[in-house]
Amino acid sequence: MRNNNLESIREKLGGKTKLLAVSKTYPVESILRVYNQGQKDFGENKVQDLWDKSQLLKDKKDLDWHFIGKLQSNKINKLLAVPNLKAIHSIDSLDLLKKLLSKTPDHKIGLFLQINTSDEVQKNGFSEVDHIHSAVESIGSHPLFKLQGLMTIGRIRTDDFEASARASFERLVGFKKNLDSGHGLNLELSMGMSQDYEIAVSYGSNWVRIGSLIFGQRA
Repeated sequence: MRNNNLESIREKLGGKTKLLAVSKTYPVESILRVYNQGQKDFGENKVQDLWDKSQLLKDKKDLDWHFIGKLQSNKINKLLAVPNLKAIHSIDSLDLLKKLLSKTPDHKIGLFLQINTSDEVQKNGFSEVDHIHSAVESIGSHPLFKLQGLMTIGRIRTDDFEASARASFERLVGFKKNLDSGHGLNLELSMGMSQDYEIAVSYGSNWVRIGSLIFGQRA
C-alpha cells in the first residue's frame, strides 16, 4: 500500500529539501513500508531503539540513520557503532562535542549543532555565539566527523505558532550566514517538523524532520 502522505510531502519539498522520516516509536514494519517507497533517511531519538532497528534492517545497505535526540555521553560508543549512521542532529553543548570528538568512528559522520533559537530554558542547544564558534573550530580538525549544519526546533509554547516558527527559522538562517562567512563554510539547515515544515522550507531548510504525517499518530 502506497503512503499518499509521503508522496504529498515530497511534492511540497520539490526536490530541494531532503526528507528525514522520524521513525521513533514506530515498528520496523512501518519503516519498511516507507523504505519500499524510496525513503532512505530515517531518524531516531533513543540510542537503544536506533541500535535495535539498525540490527533488524542491516541488510538495507542504502538505508541511512540519523540520531535526533538528546545524546547522553555514556551512549556515545553504542551510537557510533550503528551501521549506516549518517548524521547526529543534536550536538547541544561543548562538553558533549568534546567527548564525541575524542572517539574514532569507522566511517565519516555529519554533525549538526543544535541551536536554541527561542531562548527557552527548557530546551537544549547552544545559545552563546562564542560557544558556537568554538564548536565549529573544534570539529574542523577531526578526520571523521564533519560539521554538516545547524539544527533548531521552533518555540514549544507560543500564542502565535507561525510567527514564532518564522522567528526561530530566521534566526537560524542568520547563524548560518555568520558562520559560513566567518569560517568559509556552506552549512546545511535542519529545521521544520510535521506542523511547521512548510514554513521551514520557505526559509531554505535543507532537512525537515517529519514523523506523524508519514507514519500516522503515535499511540
